[in-house]
Amino acid sequence: MTAVAPPLKLGRMRRAFGTLALVALAGCRAGEPPPAVAPAPTSLLLVTIDTLRADRLGTYGDSRARTPTIDRLAREGTLFEQAFTVAPITLPAHASLMTGRLPPEHGVRGNVGFTLPADIPTLAEAFQKRGATTAAFVGGFPLARGTGLERGFAMYDDAFGRAEGLHYEFSERRAHMVVTSALTWLTAQRGPVFLWVHFFDPHAPYAPPPSFRDPDPYRGEVAACDAALAHLLAVWEAGPEPSIIAVVSDHGEAFGEHGEASHSLFVYDTTLRVPLILRGPGVPAGRRVRGAVSTADLPATLLARFQTPFRGQDLLALPGDPVSAGPLYAETLAPRLEFGWSDLRAWRKGRFKLIRAPRPELYDLAADPEEQRDLARVDPRQLAELERELQAWLPTTELEHRSAVAPEAEERLRSLGYTQAPATRGSAADPKDKRELARRIAAATGPFKDYAEAARVYKQLQRLDPPNPLVNLRLADALLRSGQAQASLVPYRRVLDAGARTADPFVGLATALLELGRLDEAGRVLGSGLEVAPRSGQLNYNLGELARARGDQAEARRLYALAAEDAVTSERARARLELLR
Repeated sequence: MTAVAPPLKLGRMRRAFGTLALVALAGCRAGEPPPAVAPAPTSLLLVTIDTLRADRLGTYGDSRARTPTIDRLAREGTLFEQAFTVAPITLPAHASLMTGRLPPEHGVRGNVGFTLPADIPTLAEAFQKRGATTAAFVGGFPLARGTGLERGFAMYDDAFGRAEGLHYEFSERRAHMVVTSALTWLTAQRGPVFLWVHFFDPHAPYAPPPSFRDPDPYRGEVAACDAALAHLLAVWEAGPEPSIIAVVSDHGEAFGEHGEASHSLFVYDTTLRVPLILRGPGVPAGRRVRGAVSTADLPATLLARFQTPFRGQDLLALPGDPVSAGPLYAETLAPRLEFGWSDLRAWRKGRFKLIRAPRPELYDLAADPEEQRDLARVDPRQLAELERELQAWLPTTELEHRSAVAPEAEERLRSLGYTQAPATRGSAADPKDKRELARRIAAATGPFKDYAEAARVYKQLQRLDPPNPLVNLRLADALLRSGQAQASLVPYRRVLDAGARTADPFVGLATALLELGRLDEAGRVLGSGLEVAPRSGQLNYNLGELARARGDQAEARRLYALAAEDAVTSERARARLELLR
């Protein structure tokens, strides 16, 4: 951790910098103008652009990019040429951006079913303690409130709705809509602020607005974000508060490299390398840092400009150029949590990078930056050395912090188009061996004509990987909703066999059993679900319905009362309680 002075009150800060100016003046020779003293920053604008590859920006060398706003910030500030995320997944990566901790330390390992522990300090809380007004405006479903990232923000705007149609696409709102909401808030503020703005547009599917259409729709999405940022900066830069501006991405995107489509399956640099640009007082102008750094050190770097200590390294204070922040860790647990395959971990040190997998990989990044030549069999000594270092670093107890997720938060994510059955078991396959299947799953998001069509698509995928929990959950859901309750039983049970940790598959299986008249079995399934999700209103409500059907009104009242505590089922449960009075 960088040793920095404690925070100053705003009035004291102004007086302190006035004293510094006098000292500088006293040191000048007669007739020379005093050196300029930049005002200390009091406000922070953090812009995170989801799924943005560094090499799709003009300032990172893309001649086809239409990103003049981001390119200008890079010229006026410091650009990190080799910045790497900690996970190619939105929520875990943002959790690290807000806490300075790596995923095994903060426990947020996937996009749903995880929440940041309440005892881990956040960037927003640090600014609140400094007296800044804090607000966040997010554009994509993984960052909806209930994840713990809203802690420390006086305003947390996650107002995006479910897109129409039958599909498994993620919900979002466009960058220009996010900026419109942010500016409504910003123009009403006085004094120091911390504003976090999140753009989700470059995430698949790629469908830029008409004015940003491009032969490459991904580049069109990026250009739309740049234009929205320009609109935001026109107001931000006109404000009176000296400020730091940071632009970063949570992860990159793959377009077929290593056989990957989109992101989250692998930990190659295609999806780990991200842009990182800082501008403002205390940030060198026109500097390009060439060494490898982690985005987990961004909170400490930002707060160092505000003389506030925080966990991590100040990347602007590292000696030398190129610099390196030391060994860098990254992971993806998505292969296990979503598909029942194997986790992947990455450990980068100097020129070498280890990927821990059932068949480990080793790359010499200096000679092979695109990670095309696996040296694991060629250099087993180097492989073993990095493996020992990674194992020594990993916490003895890794956090997978799920327990505090409220059922209403899970229900909202589900309503916005994201269903997941986090699993503890499955085939445990090496993701390298499932590339083609992963591409087909990524493409099987719709839109579908009806649930029968969705069921046909997922039935084909299920034949290729029978234990796959995500495929089985979507198949079972589509079968049930298309009137095929009997056929849905097998895929629902496969999801439960994989160690499901959400209420979804228990509710679905019980619903199918009820439609088939198998009430006792349905009750046992719902009861098993309570062991996983005891606060689920849907489970308690359905058990109340079964108790009422049996004539056990006392038990029905008890279960309805529990369901009434859940915002998702409260209205229905209270209506049932009224009937039983």
